[in-house]
Formats: sequence, C-alpha cells, structure tokens
Amino acid sequence: MLGEIALGFLITTAACSAYVLQDGFVHVSVDESAEQGAHLHLVVPAQLATLAAHFATPQHFGRFPQDLRHLLPALKLSASELAKLPDSVLVEVRDADQHVLISKSGDGLSVEEESPQEHIKVWVPLCAIYDTADVLESRAGPH
Repeated sequence: MLGEIALGFLITTAACSAYVLQDGFVHVSVDESAEQGAHLHLVVPAQLATLAAHFATPQHFGRFPQDLRHLLPALKLSASELAKLPDSVLVEVRDADQHVLISKSGDGLSVEEESPQEHIKVWVPLCAIYDTADVLESRAGPH
C-alpha cells in the first residue's frame, strides 16, 4: 500500500515537472561593471509565464491596452516563423560605447546589451513566447 502511494507521488511529480519544463528555460544574466556591481544570473522555467497568464482574470485585461491586444497574433506568428529560421542576427546596433544585439539563437530569441556600465543578456525560448501570447490572446477576449 505504501509503495503504491509512493509510486503515485513519484509519477505525479514527474508529470508536473515535465509540464513545467517542457518549454525550456529563460536565461537572464546581468553583470554590472562597477567594483561592487551586481551579478545576477537567473534560470527560470519558461512555462511559468504561460502558467501565470492562465491565472489572469478579466479584470487584469481591463487595463491591457487595446493596441497590445492587436499585437498578440503578430507575436505568435513571429515566434512560429522565427523557429523555422537558422540562427541569425535580427538587429544589431552599435555606437561609441554601446552594443545591442537581437538574434535568433537555437530555439530561442536572444537579446544582449553591452555598455561600459553593464552586460545584460536574456534568452527566451520561442515556443514559450508563442504559448504565452496564445494564452493571453484567448484570455483577453475579443478586440
């Protein structure tokens, strides 16, 4: 009896873990150049954004700007089309002391900013962008 309960718990834990981890991870890295600067490195399951969107109530979307609602289908289409492309640089901007790079890297979108003050890098799986936009679109209701 105890073995069956333990097996049930193990299977439930494995299923929940597989669901939360199915979209991969969001990677955020912030390194400030100052001597006492912050060094923040986060790795978070990407599915958490989609799960959070499921809990949004209609009251939350009352403040959701109408213009943003219209962008959700474009965001979904962009994520699905980018997933088909090989790794590539999408936008690169340089000036005297700053560099910003937005690229398709692997199965995700990478945004990187480098300046004398800091180095910031964010990588988000494209499937998580699509899934979250899809949930927000369905929860936001009609335009």
